[in-house]
Amino acid sequence: MRRPALIAPALALAAASAAPAAAQGIIPDVIASTMANMYSGMPEACLDGSWEPTPEQAARFTAEAEPVLRAYLALAAAGADLRPAFTGRRSDRRWAIDGEAQDFASVRDPWAARIARLELIGLRLGGAKVRGRGLWRAFAADGTELGVYDGLFRRKSRGFEVSSLDLFSPAAGKRPADLTGFCYTPGDSEAFREARAEREAERAARRAAREAERAARRSR
Repeated sequence: MRRPALIAPALALAAASAAPAAAQGIIPDVIASTMANMYSGMPEACLDGSWEPTPEQAARFTAEAEPVLRAYLALAAAGADLRPAFTGRRSDRRWAIDGEAQDFASVRDPWAARIARLELIGLRLGGAKVRGRGLWRAFAADGTELGVYDGLFRRKSRGFEVSSLDLFSPAAGKRPADLTGFCYTPGDSEAFREARAEREAERAARRAAREAERAARRSR
């Protein structure tokens, strides 16, 4: 099978346009930091969306993701150290609000202590079954919408842990990227398909140029 390492530079360029301009947070930052050094081990069948989690795998992630988020919220509401809820991989650990990343040691969640209800928007486990993504809308006791939590979760030996967390407030004018299928990192399948389409278009253009050159020579 042809290995996708050869197209990593094209994927990195395509990733910049994989999500809508208004979408901020996890998608562009995670892709930018992992695209170039990760794809050599990812099968094309995973990147092109052919691999899907089994119903059992998807159900396990669904059952485990929200308790992990709630454990984070309990720590954040108490003003405690957030590290127990997050991955120990510092390069993967990220917290941002309205697109602005903050130093992890100084994170202060403005909503955690006020949340009375979480409304699940959607969950998606990646084809590689290593990472999953979830979106929740948070509400205060009076029904006021506080904002959206966009979480990226990483599998560990048992269950999942928070890898990246983005908060989006209603008035900020920014929103999470769409919750679509991915292989290892959200947005990687779109970037892979776009890069592949560009390569195929370039090959077709070269074939057409060769055919035109041959036809020109025959007509002389």
